[in-house]
Amino acid sequence: MASRISLKALSIILPLAALGAYTGYRVYQTLKSESQPSAMGRGGPGGPRVQTVQTDVVVRGRIGEFVTLTGPLRAKETVDVSPRIAGRVTELKVDTGQMIERGALLALIEDDELQQQLDRSRASIAVVDATIAQREAELANARAELDRRKNLVADGLLAQSELDAAEMRYRVTLSQLELARAQKRQSEAEQRELTIRQGQTRINAPISGVIARRQVDLGALVTQATPIVTIVNISTMIMDANVTERDVARIKLGSQATVIIDSLGGQPFSGRVMRIAPLLDPQTRNGRVEIEIQNRGGILKGEMFARVELDLGSSRETILIPRDALIYRGDQPGVYDIENGAARFRAVETGLTQEDKVEVLGGLEAGHTIITRGANLLKDGDKVRVLNAGGQGAQEGQGGPRGQGGPGGPGGQAGQGPQRAN
Repeated sequence: MASRISLKALSIILPLAALGAYTGYRVYQTLKSESQPSAMGRGGPGGPRVQTVQTDVVVRGRIGEFVTLTGPLRAKETVDVSPRIAGRVTELKVDTGQMIERGALLALIEDDELQQQLDRSRASIAVVDATIAQREAELANARAELDRRKNLVADGLLAQSELDAAEMRYRVTLSQLELARAQKRQSEAEQRELTIRQGQTRINAPISGVIARRQVDLGALVTQATPIVTIVNISTMIMDANVTERDVARIKLGSQATVIIDSLGGQPFSGRVMRIAPLLDPQTRNGRVEIEIQNRGGILKGEMFARVELDLGSSRETILIPRDALIYRGDQPGVYDIENGAARFRAVETGLTQEDKVEVLGGLEAGHTIITRGANLLKDGDKVRVLNAGGQGAQEGQGGPRGQGGPGGPGGQAGQGPQRAN
């Protein structure tokens, strides 16, 4: 009876034990596969990943001192043209976008009333001319009478009182003639004023340029404070830039500048520093600099955003690295070098950037080998496979600590020094 119970128990326990062993094995395999990274993109099953990179050597070189400024462009000359008399616009000769020369007719203001006043002035002058002619004839007659009486008095044929009366009439006639001539000069001055005012009904361009905006329509009633059109001269553009106190002291009049317009595909234009404000802003401690840019082809427009690289006219010797070697961990700049065949992050302090080079102020020395192309794909500790652009082929795990090669010596390539990556 006991033997039957024992066999029955074994028939139950053995399958359960086998099931437990199989379950444990599957759990073990699952945990193992999760703890080991996939071999795809790695150095082999269970090993760290390997990245193909290129290296370059830190060098010493000279870098020019530049300051980068940003701001909008504006036309060198912008004029709002307003009439000098009030009235209604009877003609508009220009429209927005039209090129004009200085003195070109822009608009006409009604002048009917002024024309009437001019006609009246001309008539008044004609009346004065007739009066002058009459007074001149009277004066000639009075002069002849005075001379005749002088002769009679001299011969004793006429009393002195008669001569005195003739002299008085002559003087009165002469005064009347002078009054008529003064009235004519007054009328002529009024006529000239009316002519000037009539000329002011013709609005002419004070500068050459482009009509940027037409501000009124035909028939509008305008005053001296009403702009008719806005004219801009865009042959030369201006950029007003704020410069730090440190940099403004090093900028000189006439300094050359390279102006980049992003909206035009980064097309460069040449510029020049034309004005430097003598006072700093008391709030920001910045100075104001005006840069003139020649608008070749007239493609620059007002309010376009521009970046200006201003040459400060000096250079210095420093440590330089390729720009594609520089990476960031948060706000910390750095580079990767090769240590024991793996990429190691090295923090650096950067300075100026010029073309494809970056100045390093601290953290690297000349002759050090760093990773350039492929650096942005690395993580600290990744194995690297150096493939420089010298036709030497791939070298996995080369490059000792701080750029010293393992089996291959300096630069991480067997039997050959470092090569500059192109």
